[in-house]
Amino acid sequence: MKRIMLIVIIVIAAIVMAVMVMAAIGDTAMARSIQIQATLSPDITIRYNGEVQAFTDAGGNAVYPITYNGTTYLPLRAVSDMLDLPVNWVGETRTVELGATASQPKSLLAATDAGRKTTSGNVSQWVKVQNRGELPGGGVAHTDAIKTDSIYMTQQTKSVFKLDRQYAALSFTAYNTSEYVARVQVINAATQAVLWSANIEPGTSILAPNINILATMELEFAANLIGVPLRGEHYYNAVYICDPLVK
Repeated sequence: MKRIMLIVIIVIAAIVMAVMVMAAIGDTAMARSIQIQATLSPDITIRYNGEVQAFTDAGGNAVYPITYNGTTYLPLRAVSDMLDLPVNWVGETRTVELGATASQPKSLLAATDAGRKTTSGNVSQWVKVQNRGELPGGGVAHTDAIKTDSIYMTQQTKSVFKLDRQYAALSFTAYNTSEYVARVQVINAATQAVLWSANIEPGTSILAPNINILATMELEFAANLIGVPLRGEHYYNAVYICDPLVK
């Protein structure tokens, strides 16, 4: 009897071990990329809201649907562009992030410094503040900022930051160190839609939390002074955008 029980236990253990091994093999197989034969189908027409779509990759080259086992597959980045959704590829984890992602806030300057460009023309440009002592209040409460060198009379100074639709929200504290009311705006540079606007009294600040920047390719900051008399002085103190964070 004991011998029979021992045999039963050994058999059960072997079955359990075999199931565990097969599961591990199945998981490994699913985790690997599998080479298949599919059909590139340029003849398939994709319509969105009644309009024919011409799909392109990030470099502007034409891409087409693929058919495999009776199912049509569309290029994800082209679809995200069509739906106006941000898409991001995380190579380390081989993960595609579609839409807004939950992440820790990141400095706008760290996120977009390489792609920053100015559109100020002959008006003073926004510049990055690197010395904490330059910031209002001696830089005690802030770690990063952009500012206008100065604002010329009633003209507008502005700068554009490249985002590539990777972020959903923007926050910052705006300081007006001039002797006049300053109007500060955040604008979608592609559509010129105003995402946020405020008038800031002389020598005061305002908090701009959680401005919706979802699907924004390029973000524009603009500032001008209100009620400046036309007199001899040409330049006035700066407007600061302190701790600009995106997430």
